[in-house]
Amino acid sequence: MKAIVLFSGGLDSILAACLLKKEGIEVVGLNMITPFHDCSQAAQKRADEIGIELVVRTFGEEYMQMLAHPKWGYGSNVNPCIDCRTLMLRVAKELMEEIGADFVATGEIAGQRPNSQKIHQLTLITRESGLGGKLLRPLSARVLPKTEMEIEGTIDREHMRAFSGRGRVKLAGYARQEFGVKSIPQPSSGCVLCENSFAPRVRDMLKHKEQPTLWDAQALPCGRRLRLDENAYVVVARRAEDCDRLDELFASPKRSRCVLIFPKNYNGASALLVTDEAPDFDDETPTMTEQLERYVETAGALALRFSNPARYNASPEGPVATLFWGKTSRPLALHEDPAVESIPIIAEPNRPPKKENASESNSESESEGATES
Repeated sequence: MKAIVLFSGGLDSILAACLLKKEGIEVVGLNMITPFHDCSQAAQKRADEIGIELVVRTFGEEYMQMLAHPKWGYGSNVNPCIDCRTLMLRVAKELMEEIGADFVATGEIAGQRPNSQKIHQLTLITRESGLGGKLLRPLSARVLPKTEMEIEGTIDREHMRAFSGRGRVKLAGYARQEFGVKSIPQPSSGCVLCENSFAPRVRDMLKHKEQPTLWDAQALPCGRRLRLDENAYVVVARRAEDCDRLDELFASPKRSRCVLIFPKNYNGASALLVTDEAPDFDDETPTMTEQLERYVETAGALALRFSNPARYNASPEGPVATLFWGKTSRPLALHEDPAVESIPIIAEPNRPPKKENASESNSESESEGATES
């Protein structure tokens, strides 16, 4: 028999794969990269260690459609966990049919995650994925309804486990004793959609754009995000790598309409102004509307707000940047504006989430012990 196992490289997915291998089942791991979470390198390392093949798939715009309009809503922040899990399992079902595997398995544990692993949620995900009885959760199989494989006897239910609840202490012990796993993976911070410090940026994106794109998602973690009004926001770089990232975003042919402000005669922050007032990507003769001019002036003032005054005041002609818009560029004189001090930053994403509010991403907490009945 052959199984597709959703494989993040975390403790649960490692145990699910090892348990099935022990039963003589050929295991193919499947790792999914989303616009907000990529653990493929760690997963590949772990897959090599336990001796399984790993297939990596990347979600595209379909993930953004799901994020904007989740059928089953969000968790504590903007984490559409049930819809996300269902989408991953649909990809696993396609891979199962593509390579002739017999079923799909996951490392899910009943009751471990509050937003997607209660028993009724697991049942819902099973139905929505289209896998039905072809979906096995080996770590909790004995506390869940029988799958087709267990009914037919091709999987011995008594060899499966009955873990339930949160925690990883007993799971770690099981990994060491049963499979000789020496290096237990540390709990991951997981998907940033669960983080209190990142969610406000996602909410802002979803509020002002009915169908956001991958480009919009790529812009979320960059620099400082400041909204000017319903039709415009500015991303101001905080460090050199942010400036490079803003350059890449502006150069992308799939970008949202935007203009880039880059310091010309001083060292300071770049700013990316995103607005429908900006010209098309291929526009060689862009027009500066009154509204766009006001946006650009404000974006330039914000770039100065987060730059060192000693650097831009040193220039006799005052701070000058280069405005990149459409396929053209031109010099842009920048001016300080005290009014921009009142424009709030939409959260800072690079802070660790509080554990009590990040339960979906940090599901392997040691504060509660997983039990096996």
